Amino acid sequence: MSAKFMELHNKIELLIFDLDGTLADTVPQIALSVKRALEKNSILFPGEDRIRGFVGNGADKLLQRAMTNKFEVTDADFDPELFQKLRIDYFKIYMEEIGNHFSLYPNVEDTLIFLKKSNFKLAIATNKPDIYIRPWLTAANLENIFDLTVGSGVLSTRKPDPEILFYVCNKLGVSHEHSLMVGDSSNDIIAAQNAKMRSVGLTYGYNYSKPIKLFNPTYVLDDFSKIKEIVIG
Repeated sequence: MSAKFMELHNKIELLIFDLDGTLADTVPQIALSVKRALEKNSILFPGEDRIRGFVGNGADKLLQRAMTNKFEVTDADFDPELFQKLRIDYFKIYMEEIGNHFSLYPNVEDTLIFLKKSNFKLAIATNKPDIYIRPWLTAANLENIFDLTVGSGVLSTRKPDPEILFYVCNKLGVSHEHSLMVGDSSNDIIAAQNAKMRSVGLTYGYNYSKPIKLFNPTYVLDDFSKIKEIVIG
């Protein structure tokens, strides 16, 4: 098999990005909303550092961890009625704060614009509730970058289940062989592995204090702009 054929066969056409911890540091935004919701329900806020370690499995799991101050939570650990009230309060508060208290990581905006102008297809696949994605992108001035965005609630599963990656590939008409998942957590890397898709593991995000390299992404990067070297060379 020729090198030219291999290069064509392995060419990346679609990049799929996680959001929180990959494109932006959103923990201050999330933590403030959690704090306000907890205080409204007379529950002690565990602190921003703890919230940083609780992010990654969707809003419901985040809130259950925050209200119990435990990472591993079972249904027996919390009052379901109180949880539902907390959930309603959090969603309302978070939407009010959608444009505040976050920052894009270095080189994210420039790199995304470059990839867009280079005719790559770009998508977001996140465990963040889907209702927040477009408002957040507008607040971050990234609303015209992505061809497709998918958050939790659209499908019945969340990463690390690969269904969301298959869904994106199908919607955009690109096979998994020509797609690249870019994320900061084990959820992203395992989802890509389950989809037989190449992956980038970013070292700076939220991964429960575990080095991303432990989960064997195809590439490990500490600089978002180095994605260009992977997809273009």
